[in-house]
Amino acid sequence: MPAPSRPTIRALLRMALPVGTTIVAGHQGGDRPVTWVHVLNTRPPAFPELRGGELALLSLDAMHLLSDKLTLVGLIRDLAEMEVSGIGVLGEIGRPAQEAADELGVALLRLPDTAQLRNVERDIAQVLLGTPPSPEQRGHEIREQLLQLSTENRGLEALSEVIAAMVGKTVVVQDKRLHPLAAAGALTESRLWPDIEDALYDTNPLPALFRDRVEVAQASPDPVAIPLPNLGMQRLVAPIVAGKMGRGFLSLVFPRDEPYDALDLLITRHGAAVCALEMAKEKAIREAQKRVQGNVLEQFLGGIINESEALLRLTRLGYQPDQRYTTLYISGVRENTPTARQIEALCNEQAGALGFGALVQPYGSAVIVFCEGDENTARDLALAVQGRVEERYDAAVACGLGQCAGDLRAWRESFEQARAAHRTALQWRLSAPLAFNEMGVYRLLSLLVGSAELSRFYRETLGELASATPQNAEFIATLEAFFEEHGNLTRTAKRLHVHRNTLLYRMDRIKEISGLDMDNPETRLAVHLALRIRRIL
Repeated sequence: MPAPSRPTIRALLRMALPVGTTIVAGHQGGDRPVTWVHVLNTRPPAFPELRGGELALLSLDAMHLLSDKLTLVGLIRDLAEMEVSGIGVLGEIGRPAQEAADELGVALLRLPDTAQLRNVERDIAQVLLGTPPSPEQRGHEIREQLLQLSTENRGLEALSEVIAAMVGKTVVVQDKRLHPLAAAGALTESRLWPDIEDALYDTNPLPALFRDRVEVAQASPDPVAIPLPNLGMQRLVAPIVAGKMGRGFLSLVFPRDEPYDALDLLITRHGAAVCALEMAKEKAIREAQKRVQGNVLEQFLGGIINESEALLRLTRLGYQPDQRYTTLYISGVRENTPTARQIEALCNEQAGALGFGALVQPYGSAVIVFCEGDENTARDLALAVQGRVEERYDAAVACGLGQCAGDLRAWRESFEQARAAHRTALQWRLSAPLAFNEMGVYRLLSLLVGSAELSRFYRETLGELASATPQNAEFIATLEAFFEEHGNLTRTAKRLHVHRNTLLYRMDRIKEISGLDMDNPETRLAVHLALRIRRIL
């Protein structure tokens, strides 16, 4: 009967060594089997008789108590001659010691500062004697230790590194949109990593339950294994749930032919739970920072503090003076829907989805957004928010855009421009965001509000299309989309969710019914004005 195989250094990382233990050098020795474990004594002999294959544990403080002439480099060389499988160290390990371990091929482990060597020795001895803790026991221990790391505010990157070292697999943390937040493990340095990252962006392989952010929080499902096609890899993935919503995913990535066990499942689940805490903390910090930034801006825009004071305070909060911003002023068009806080949440949500940096601040019943980038960026954000308001609240918002500002002084001007454009958008019931530099025509038309001439111009310009019929309503909507897309037929068809040939047919019918030749610049100008007048009639 063959003798049972001895656990390796890497196996002991999973089964017994405290969370946070890492192999810092001599990685080639990580697969060596371990025969026993010994702790350095503070009196001679430093170690009992070593026969080879042991894991030697030592504290640098104990080493100095044993002899002030001892060095870690010298001790590593002595232990390597005795053919130990690995050396676990409590204390800071310098570069010379790491180089010695690499040279000699001895696994050098850095133990966490909270480790108690006699407890570590006991836990390893239990494994070596064939009485390891159950996966549930070890899982509970790991959970408690990960929670301790979280209380130390180590961050997602550090947590990923700790989990990766423990399971011997690559760890990836993603947000709800599958954007990577942290990654650690050997695969991140491999040539396959770009392809693995691309595969992890694909939502389709995920179970339908995982993709439903509300349902996944209620169900609290177990991790599942998902193959990564054509890469010879697989992922063990668990949802990250916080605040009764799915917030992201924790994955262990490893070769497809490599097995996983109950402990891997528990570590994945517990790791996801601790990542949820870390993400919640980071979100709270970001939101607090944004609130402070917003308060500073509100004081600046209101004239309570001057430019130099605002610049000083904003710079401390992460403001980049050389960054260009465009102001967006947005509010609901009716008092009942939606609230400023709801719009604020949607602005933050859509800015994140689009990858834009944005400072969002409620401003009375409205919301102001300082969006990183030019007017096109701010318009994209405004359109995304408008779409979500319509979808979620069956309501509408009015949006005004200021000009792009290159410094803090220009922010106030951009803000006033955005507010003026917003007032005009409300007055004219505009469905599309209105930029300040697009207000010229509305300034002129505003002089005629209430005049019969506006109604007459509208009817005379559109002719038969001015009659209220379902077909004409469709044609009017087509023309409005045509102008909102600046006459681009492809984008207009896409906006209307119709085939380009369908759009061409409608444009031909519009010409037949009304006699309007949209190829004529004068006609296009008149029709565009008539459509804008229509909104206030």
